[in-house]
Amino acid sequence: MKSYSVSLAQVLDARERRAAIQNKMLAGAGQGHCLICLTLNIAGEVKRTPMTRMLFGRGVRELKALDLRIADSFMLDEPTGSEGFWLAEEDPAEVKRQLETVEDSFPAARLFDFDVLTADGTKLSRNESRRCLICDAPAAECARSRRHGLDAVKAATDRLLRQFCADELAEAAHDSLLDELYTTPKPGLVDLMSCGAHTDMDVPLFEKSAAALVPYFRDAALMGMDCCEMADLRRRGLEAEQDMFRATGGVNTHKGMIYSMGLLLAGMGRCLTDGGDCIEHAAELARRDADKYLGENLERPVTNGGAVYRKYGAGGATAEAASGFPEAEYCFSRLVHYRSLGCGNPDALAFCDVMADLEDTNLLHRGGEEGLGFARQAAAEIAAMPEAEREKALAELDDEMIRRNLSPGGSADMLALAFLLERWQILL
Repeated sequence: MKSYSVSLAQVLDARERRAAIQNKMLAGAGQGHCLICLTLNIAGEVKRTPMTRMLFGRGVRELKALDLRIADSFMLDEPTGSEGFWLAEEDPAEVKRQLETVEDSFPAARLFDFDVLTADGTKLSRNESRRCLICDAPAAECARSRRHGLDAVKAATDRLLRQFCADELAEAAHDSLLDELYTTPKPGLVDLMSCGAHTDMDVPLFEKSAAALVPYFRDAALMGMDCCEMADLRRRGLEAEQDMFRATGGVNTHKGMIYSMGLLLAGMGRCLTDGGDCIEHAAELARRDADKYLGENLERPVTNGGAVYRKYGAGGATAEAASGFPEAEYCFSRLVHYRSLGCGNPDALAFCDVMADLEDTNLLHRGGEEGLGFARQAAAEIAAMPEAEREKALAELDDEMIRRNLSPGGSADMLALAFLLERWQILL
């Protein structure tokens, strides 16, 4: 989405339009109603960007979480900013009190402007004045005196937006890892049914690992906003690996996700500041050293993935990222497909489809070409079954995967990335 500079005339026209919408929605409203209006306080000539839209979306979710009785609603998304209007069958003073709490609930919430109008159009005032973004004095005093200047206010606003969006993306990445973990059944993998072909891993261990990676996920998004180099992202990823190992007692739970999800988050961060497509940004970043990294693994492999590349020519996560995450996008498309059909367990079905399609280097490492072939063929056969039979078949396959010591970890990674892509669409 492009960002546009708006003129003073456009801003004034938007105010008139807002007043007209308010009057229309309040027409005929009884004394037991109030009108809630949400806008953002964005300084400067650019009022709508991907980051402001993400924050606005959070404001809408915060409002919905109050579970108010909503009689009518209306939304606008214009270059002059996003706007929301809700006619509620609630006490205006109590609604204003609740929304003041929302406006103070996290740093970037200071940019929310929740107005509450009574049935006769009277706008209720806050019980406590808003604080300045820069010095924390009453905002009205700083605005009247122009104490800080527009550039300083814009810079403070930008910092709040960047920090907010990075936090949102980090939470989305963390939740995507948990969604993958809890998807059941996943033959050979840790899920809610079994520990699969792993004797050193279980659900609580993966939960600890996912929590330990949240600061890294946040940093990866921020680095993407600053157009980072791949070398810098790799250095931060190595630090994240140590955080993971400390959390798990030395067990490798999410090493592949540190690379792949970090790249995708950096691509999302870049998309928020520069526009474009997050996958294209992530792939471009990965390509900067993919050939060098794969070449080094041919000569001196130092990881299981490197050894697999040298022996079988399977590029794994590096090749997947450099080529634009095709398997992650495929898995995402299967998630969308199964959700649209109303399937009972769309996550497990999408996982089965990607397992049948992916050249999973974890399977190659554990079982060679025979193990990979077995797992892909078994998954393909299950994918061809009637939907009602697939979940049971996947659960039964778990026993054979355990017996063969096969774990499709690469397929699990694609599912986690698909969950993140799904959340990205919601956030935007």
